[in-house]
Amino acid sequence: MNYRDLSQVQEQTYKHFSVKDLLELHGAELKFSLKNKFFDSKITSVDLHRPGLALTGFFGGYAYEHIQLLGHTEWNYLESVSEEQRKLIFSRISKYKSPLWILTHGLKPHKEFMDMCSEVGSSLIVTELPTINFARPLQRHLENYFARKIFLHGSMIDIFGVGVLFIGESGIGKSECVLDLVERGHCLISDDAIDLRRIGDFVFGTGKPGFNNYIEIRGIGIVDVRSMFGVKAVRHEKRLDIILELQKWDYSEQYNRTGLDTLTNKVLDLDIPHVVIPILPGKNIAVISEVVALDHLLKRDGLNSSKSINDILLNKIKQKIGGRR
Repeated sequence: MNYRDLSQVQEQTYKHFSVKDLLELHGAELKFSLKNKFFDSKITSVDLHRPGLALTGFFGGYAYEHIQLLGHTEWNYLESVSEEQRKLIFSRISKYKSPLWILTHGLKPHKEFMDMCSEVGSSLIVTELPTINFARPLQRHLENYFARKIFLHGSMIDIFGVGVLFIGESGIGKSECVLDLVERGHCLISDDAIDLRRIGDFVFGTGKPGFNNYIEIRGIGIVDVRSMFGVKAVRHEKRLDIILELQKWDYSEQYNRTGLDTLTNKVLDLDIPHVVIPILPGKNIAVISEVVALDHLLKRDGLNSSKSINDILLNKIKQKIGGRR
């Protein structure tokens, strides 16, 4: 069966993230305040590093290329030593340039600390948030930014909690089907354009910020789903569970009729179930899409209808053969 191979879609993964963008995009949420001259360094890793051992003079395994995060423990250690000792500590650390230093709990950075950051060209920021409450959202933002990504022409919707991605040639009816599903109470993720990114062993889909509330319907124009159907009709992101490809009916093609031969598509090196639906006049694609989502939920719980009916038929055949004998 012919279907679109998504493994060939070119990735758009970012290699670095500027400190400037971090401050502008998430400064208000994470309650940042800059404590020295701004240095627009490049963040190249999703990881955060606690430099406790480096403060004591041990640099084995010191991940200086990561964002350096200091909390109460590190600050109290610096507070316990003399000014001369702090100068020595940061003199040793100044041999390694980190892109960004962050002090949590609203703690006041020591002068020696600030001087070191300015000397090596690292921005120093302080957040009012406790360390764990700050680190979790920051790491999530970095994971989303550095995640492997692809961009697709398609529509995505949440059907009964199942993330379904509609793909197919332009004008085949993806948007109309999604609009029908929204009217039936399901949640739109994005129409026409979808960003897919891999986090761990899952792929998540999201729309372009500010545009995921809208659907374009040929002959009508732009429809604001959130205003028309309410806030519950739209959600920001969803895990991708199924790819549903709409194709014009081809009489020479052999479509899956039993469901025993499952089809998968590689998206960012993960196998995602792929279903091809041939389009003919009179087919209710919205209802079929709901059935695809419900069948996926049943299979997730261990109930495979195709396999069950196949086992019944095989048992009937065995019984008839046995009776003749």
